[in-house]
Amino acid sequence: MKSQLIDIHQHVPSDPELDARVQACAETGVVKQVLLGLPESRSPGDNARVLKAHRLHPDLFIPFYGVDMDIDGPGDILRARDRGFTGLKFIGPLRPYNDRAYFPFYETAAELNLPVLFHLGIVANMNGWRDCDSNLMRPIHLDHIARRMPELTVIGAHLGNPWCEEAAMSCRWNPNLFFDLSGSLLKYRSPHFLNDLLWWKPEGPYPAPDKTFAWQKILFGTDVASSQMEDVRQDYEKLMTALNLSAPIRSGIWTDTAARILRLTL
Repeated sequence: MKSQLIDIHQHVPSDPELDARVQACAETGVVKQVLLGLPESRSPGDNARVLKAHRLHPDLFIPFYGVDMDIDGPGDILRARDRGFTGLKFIGPLRPYNDRAYFPFYETAAELNLPVLFHLGIVANMNGWRDCDSNLMRPIHLDHIARRMPELTVIGAHLGNPWCEEAAMSCRWNPNLFFDLSGSLLKYRSPHFLNDLLWWKPEGPYPAPDKTFAWQKILFGTDVASSQMEDVRQDYEKLMTALNLSAPIRSGIWTDTAARILRLTL
């Protein structure tokens, strides 16, 4: 029997494909799915469709507002919250994520208790995204943000792919920083590669400040077409089996940690 899953990283499908997404969630065991909006300056901007999908299926879809980091201001964050968005998505900045100019976004998110998810690493090379500088979206920038603002819940996408070492060490030192393994990461990185990066334990030498296991900081996320969601679930399953992760750790990855971040009761 499949676990109940919370998918922390997805995008809204086109309107004709929405029913297929709902069906894919049911077949995969996803009971809550975060839909990450994109700002209107990107192609396609889809914050409005994210909110529409949430209103059509409020028990399944959780809407995150896609922030235009170089056009929006803190007031736009407040208005997004008032419209029904419950978190924020950041991508495609013109400066590094930890530039001082962006901290008003993070301060507003913390004040409103909105978790934030950052795209990290490489962006697909396609129309609408060819201006992106992936170096501005490195995971080491999240270390600065998370340590400056311990009250802010920060999620980094894709374990920073390809800068996974930066992501892992940033994760270790910041109790408020989490990562998903969505995207292509599990297709080319072995379980043992990831386990070498996520090595620390509550007891023994060099523990994390919050005395957690490294794998307690990892979240389930898909970030693929609806038809591929089950394939991603199986990749996570294979990973956990190969590393013989305990039942509580697995439950945390699938559901429990995301439920705490999103303030959900299942």
